[in-house]
Amino acid sequence: MTKRDRKSENTKFAILENHFVNTFFSGLYISSTEMIEIAKKLDISLQMNPREMVLKNLLTEVDKAHKLQEIIPLFNALIDDRVQQFHRLSLEYPNARVAVAALAQKANSSKTILARELRGNPYE
Repeated sequence: MTKRDRKSENTKFAILENHFVNTFFSGLYISSTEMIEIAKKLDISLQMNPREMVLKNLLTEVDKAHKLQEIIPLFNALIDDRVQQFHRLSLEYPNARVAVAALAQKANSSKTILARELRGNPYE
């Protein structure tokens, strides 16, 4: 499989998928179980798979069900919970404050990326 073939496999939400699967970009680790719980709240059934596949299936199914606007608050609540955890960690472990603050900043920026990607291109 060539690099060009892999590009053609990209889904509508490839940027968002890459962002949330890669902890370096998002500052978050969202498990398959957490994504499946989000899907259940939207009445979507997903099977346990690797995180990449669960996220891809979640976004695809949410798009098919026209529930994109409903998933944003669920992801935002998860992100807010993680930021609170980062804040507690920074208080408990002052030597890790700089690293934890960077993760919190990335996590907060993920909310903006999530909203932008799910809003889509208004000209399409």
